[in-house]
Amino acid sequence: AVALAGEERRFVMGLRLRPPVSADEARNALDEARARHGELKQQLEAARVAGFLPAEVDAGALNAWLLTVRTRQAAATLATRASAPSSPPQLSRGVSARSSGHDDVEAVQHILEEVERSEGIRIVHAGYAPSSRTLGTQHDCSDHDVHVIFVLHRSAYFGLHEPMHKFRRSFPAEGNMAQVDVSGWEVRHACRLLAQSNPSVLHMLFAPVEFKATQWTNRLREASSHSVDISALALAWWKHGRQNFLDFIKKREEPIRKKYVHVIRPLLCLQWMLRARTFVHDVESRTNQGVGVELPPAHMLDLCRGVAERSGLSRDEAAQIEDLVARRDWLPCPLPPEQSLNALVERLLHDGQAMLAERGVSVSARAFPQDVSDVESRAAQWHRLCVALVDDMSAFSLEGSKPCRS
Repeated sequence: AVALAGEERRFVMGLRLRPPVSADEARNALDEARARHGELKQQLEAARVAGFLPAEVDAGALNAWLLTVRTRQAAATLATRASAPSSPPQLSRGVSARSSGHDDVEAVQHILEEVERSEGIRIVHAGYAPSSRTLGTQHDCSDHDVHVIFVLHRSAYFGLHEPMHKFRRSFPAEGNMAQVDVSGWEVRHACRLLAQSNPSVLHMLFAPVEFKATQWTNRLREASSHSVDISALALAWWKHGRQNFLDFIKKREEPIRKKYVHVIRPLLCLQWMLRARTFVHDVESRTNQGVGVELPPAHMLDLCRGVAERSGLSRDEAAQIEDLVARRDWLPCPLPPEQSLNALVERLLHDGQAMLAERGVSVSARAFPQDVSDVESRAAQWHRLCVALVDDMSAFSLEGSKPCRS
């Protein structure tokens, strides 16, 4: 259907996106398909007799369609692997859906040990980045996108060379193991980001699957939970959702369907957080610091249901999101924009902007008013924690490791 146009495209895409739900609808669709098939047979016979294709055939569109064949074949293969005939699509997380599989976890842990040796670092904490394996939209071939917080050897913090702040390594798929991408933040850089309530670092730190944890993991989580700036975090989610919507949906004739997940999730996180009862907000003093704040669930459907329980989604809107996640075979495919999902995104952006405005936060401003003493106090707490962590974990042996990169 990629290279079709006009009525042909409308008919085929209508069947794909809205299949018949009754016997009468199925019979009508079959009759129409047979009629169209007859017309095409007549056109094909005329072309055979004439010895050339009719002028209205768009060769460029045909070539573009042929290029999508492998993509659609791959999507069909993934759908076959991902679906189990004996059970319906999994719409609730459960324990099994949280796990990435025991064998996968061990394989990733071995890779992280290799990264420690090759990079001359020690990993403080390792978990999944915001990706399909935490959102509940993964298939058998989904990459393992792993983020780590690491500390360098003590010697790397002295001298003329600036210590590295981050790195990235990729390990190709091998056997039954999908590709593993490992990226990391040096602990001082990570603490600065956490002090700024960076959503990516927070997601990794609280991800449901962790590959390595140390005694400092809980210290980092406790500090994050008690110092997170709710307004800064909510504004980051709003901007992330809006930018993804503009870049990956509005500017595409046929957006990749999973991009809707990347647009909707941060906007649901905003709704979840600003509607949470644990959020204590003092408008007059503009205190945005959380008191033991609980972060939104990683899994898309858990998040959806949590927002619905907080009256942030209607029943129909929640059903749209569940349907989006359940149709995993469609997620990797370029498909026409789904107007109902577009309308949901527009509504979430509008409501999110209004909720931020109620807290004195403008989505167009680069910064918003903050109490200077709160900012300085939060920075001092993170500084002390960072110093203690580096002092404790940087005195490791470099034997068997290559020198730290600068």
